[in-house]
Amino acid sequence: MPIDDKLAQAKALVDSDERQRSIGLPVATQLLRLLNSLPVLREAIASASKPLQFVLESVQKWHEENTRYLVDVIIERVKELGVEVQSLSVSRKEFIEGEWVKLVLDGVAKAQQARAKERVKRLGLILAHAFVHGERKAPELTEELLRVATGVDEDDVRVLHWLCDGMKDKYDRVTGQVDFESANDFWGQVDLHGRTRSRGEPPVPAGLSMGDLMSCCAKLQAFGLSLQVRQNQSKVAPATLPYSPLRRGYEFLEYLKRA
Repeated sequence: MPIDDKLAQAKALVDSDERQRSIGLPVATQLLRLLNSLPVLREAIASASKPLQFVLESVQKWHEENTRYLVDVIIERVKELGVEVQSLSVSRKEFIEGEWVKLVLDGVAKAQQARAKERVKRLGLILAHAFVHGERKAPELTEELLRVATGVDEDDVRVLHWLCDGMKDKYDRVTGQVDFESANDFWGQVDLHGRTRSRGEPPVPAGLSMGDLMSCCAKLQAFGLSLQVRQNQSKVAPATLPYSPLRRGYEFLEYLKRA
């Protein structure tokens, strides 16, 4: 069976599930009450002959657009990887037909609530990665990464890349983390001769202040992607709190990797 047929089957299940979903009349009624209570929003529905129907259709359109985009990302990414059904192992086929389809439905539910298209794209990339490699790890990992994908924004992902790329040579796959002295070296910016600038601070990613960087790192820690480590004030500035990437951070970026 061609890979397109497998994806088409998954898409059909998604579409079927989508048709059964509805914002619900009670929720739509409350949204309509909100629209009518605020002058700016009231103007948006003034021309609608059936305001309640307008609300229902608007939300449904948003859900459908996000779902369609999610499915497009999955299909495009799987095709990029050049996966052929005949090359799949029995265990991978069983995973795709069982757990993976359930994960797709979970991704659809999350995509429908996503405001930014980039978050929907991350969901699609994670699901595509799971299509190819997911049976090697517990489905709960993919499920967790889907949750993370909707909770972080583009700056958070940029900072995670910054941390993971900057300390990849010091990352220990056995412990799943970077030792605290190496993390302090990174945040103090060690030179080519292994010397750390006294009370140094790292050059932050473009467009971010040190405060922004700290906020992103704290958020990444909340999702289990990074960890604040013990400060060595001989290497970093007193106000600088060094963070290091964790195994889950590297896994998250691996699932997002594009061809």
